[in-house]
Amino acid sequence: MDGCVTMMDKLFNTNFENALRLVILLDLFDMPQSLNMIYAVDFMTVYGASFGLTESNLNGTNPYMFSEFASRREIVMEALKELVIYDMALPVNMDTGIAYTITPNGEELAASLESTYAKEYRIAAGKVLKAVKNTSDVKLIEMINKKSADSIRKGDTA
Repeated sequence: MDGCVTMMDKLFNTNFENALRLVILLDLFDMPQSLNMIYAVDFMTVYGASFGLTESNLNGTNPYMFSEFASRREIVMEALKELVIYDMALPVNMDTGIAYTITPNGEELAASLESTYAKEYRIAAGKVLKAVKNTSDVKLIEMINKKSADSIRKGDTA
């Protein structure tokens, strides 16, 4: 069973897949963003319907999606490292800590991503960014955690 989980992780949750999603997201941000903001917005983008922002969840609705949020920060951090290594993203020292911004190479890559999923991700991310404008990463994470706890209490799977 553990072998199946590892195989599924390699097929559907690779650094490469996550990095492609994040390069699109970084391209949509108008200024450098913290790791926390990036992972919260990415989660909300993938599960936009669960937040009332899109008609459907890009990765489908599953009973474990909110439990995924806890592990997503590490996944996003690893994908950002890959983007930095390949000059697609740049870490920037800010007063509040490290933030990430897209590089010209990242902009080129983001512009080249034209699959149906990439287009849907861009649209969903735009809706999320509009909805969370002027909200701090701390507030977003609190809101997601509250929604997660409410979902568990209600026994919801969506």
